[in-house]
Amino acid sequence: MNTNTTERLYEIMNGPSRDTLFDACKYAYAKNGKVTIDFVVAVGYTMPEGHPGRAYIPMKLTDIVIAGIEHEDGSGESFNLHGYCRAALNISKPYTYTYCRFRGYYNAKTRTGTISFNEN
Repeated sequence: MNTNTTERLYEIMNGPSRDTLFDACKYAYAKNGKVTIDFVVAVGYTMPEGHPGRAYIPMKLTDIVIAGIEHEDGSGESFNLHGYCRAALNISKPYTYTYCRFRGYYNAKTRTGTISFNEN
C-alpha cells in the first residue's frame, strides 16, 4: 500500500480578523447564530511569477465552518485551522462546488497563510 500522498497548498491572500475567526469557531455549530467569514484563496495566476501583469485567480468558497483553532507559535496572531467548506477546486469548472474538509496555517496580523483541501 502506498502511503505517500501529495497535498496541494493554496495561498490565502486575505482573510478575517483574529476576533472574527474565534467568533466563527465559537458559533460553528450554533443553530441560531452564525458568523460568516471569507477567505480569499488563489487557485491560480494569470501570468508567471515576476510578470508585471500577474494577477491571482480567486477560488470560490462558501459555507465556511471553522471547527478548530490552535495557536501555532504563541504570538497570538498565527494559527493552525481546520474545518469544512464548499470549494470550487476545479479551475475549469468554477461553479461546481465540492464539500470538503480543510486545514491550514493563517496569520491574522498579515491576513495571509496557506490552506489545503480534502474532498469528502
